[in-house]
Amino acid sequence: MIGDYRIRRLVQADAAEYVGLRREMLVDTPGSFLGDLADDECLDLDVMEARLSSEESPIFCAEDEDGEFCAVAGLYRDRRTKMRHRATVWGVYTRPSCRRRGLSRKVIEAALAHAASMAGLEVIQLSVSAGAPGAQALYESLGFTAWGREPRAVMVDGQQVDEVHMWRPAVQD
Repeated sequence: MIGDYRIRRLVQADAAEYVGLRREMLVDTPGSFLGDLADDECLDLDVMEARLSSEESPIFCAEDEDGEFCAVAGLYRDRRTKMRHRATVWGVYTRPSCRRRGLSRKVIEAALAHAASMAGLEVIQLSVSAGAPGAQALYESLGFTAWGREPRAVMVDGQQVDEVHMWRPAVQD
């Protein structure tokens, strides 16, 4: 618990609510996500039910006393043998009405704690819009280091947006 919010891992039964929140996040801050309303696989209920039942792709949420999702963060571990030492933090979002309460930090911390328990996992990575310095500062405060900037990585409403790539060890000393 953090204040009136409970931090927990989503389960398969949460898929429909997550899909609704995912649609909201893609509309609210389209420049922050690689997905689009037209093609985001996370808007597919079957895809999300499968992901939420997997140990390799958990999503964590902060929910209010009414059980409404206020913030989310996902973790995805690559299935390919040569990439299994890495996982990616993705889909971090806090509803506008819930911002400035430390909830993004808490759901990311939950994802990082889960990552630390995954055997053989050595690296956590993420990418963040270069137009989101607050998000980048949050990731830096959690031990992430920028290693590169991908120019023109994403096209949002005709505007090209750079992405900053970051990483940290899965377990920090």
